[in-house]
Amino acid sequence: MHYLFRSHQQLSNECFILTSQLNDLPVITQLRIFQAQEEAASTGISKDLCYVKELGVRGNILRLLPDQGSFLYSESLSHASCLQKLLSFNLSAIGDEEQLTMAQLGLDLGPNTYYNLGPELELSLSLVQTEPHVIDQATPKMGKMFTLQSVPWPQGVLHFNLLDVAKRNNDPHKNLGLFLEIVVKGGRALGENFQLEGTCARLRRSLHTSLLVVTLHPEQCRSPSRKRRAAVSTSKASCKSLCHRHQLFINFRDLGWHKWIIAPKGFMANYCHGECPFSLTISLNSSNYAFMQALMHAVDPEVPQAVCIPTKLSPISMLYQDNDDNVILRHYEDMIVDECG
Repeated sequence: MHYLFRSHQQLSNECFILTSQLNDLPVITQLRIFQAQEEAASTGISKDLCYVKELGVRGNILRLLPDQGSFLYSESLSHASCLQKLLSFNLSAIGDEEQLTMAQLGLDLGPNTYYNLGPELELSLSLVQTEPHVIDQATPKMGKMFTLQSVPWPQGVLHFNLLDVAKRNNDPHKNLGLFLEIVVKGGRALGENFQLEGTCARLRRSLHTSLLVVTLHPEQCRSPSRKRRAAVSTSKASCKSLCHRHQLFINFRDLGWHKWIIAPKGFMANYCHGECPFSLTISLNSSNYAFMQALMHAVDPEVPQAVCIPTKLSPISMLYQDNDDNVILRHYEDMIVDECG
């Protein structure tokens, strides 16, 4: 599936739902970006749909990839190695035509607090040279270490820029494999009451990892279409049978899509319907071809009359969860009918 872009102001109070399993910070970031798209749409402000202002990168597809790796349990903690974990992120959903512009690893070490401060932690990240899904958990083959950082604990969420690492990923299955190790610093200096095993157990329970990926699909980044002549509005139409826009709200629950779409709950798609008589062809925002077709219909009734169709469309955004539990924000062009002719 892909996303949606813009819905109308009528949806502003019902566009944001969040399931219990989607409560981490990157999802909130995606919701904020989605909300910014909604606000821009409701105020009529044009927005570059191929630039994520909140992240400062080019792109029109956002994916939140869950970690599919597992913990490695060592027999001894004598070296204060508190946690070892293989991180695996499936990048196979990214198409060959997409350009990777951002890959941000998020490590959530638990709530950040100034009370009950724990020991200082040393984090290291290394590449895994073996394919993540066939790694022998006892002896994983490690590559070069690219991050070594000391942080206090609890720390909250740490972010690491993995764009260069992801671009160099040559795994045939497009899985990005990393090795994370967290070491407790200080040793005996932490005091007699300090229990290493308890601290490590709490750290393993609180650790959550995810990868926020932004890509740019060039073919979907079209320049705005040329300005069309203003169509006759519904309120000014002299006859209800003339071609004009009609309201149509698409509710995702009616389609059974509410189970995987996070936001919006639906959108005002609208549709075009009505007659296009030759006498009003120009006033009804017609193309040159439609004008000639209407002219020929007046001469020869066997030529079909010009039909009422959308002449201006706008995009929408959609935040959804795919079959692999990835949370994705994507844009869909030409989803809302703005004008008819």
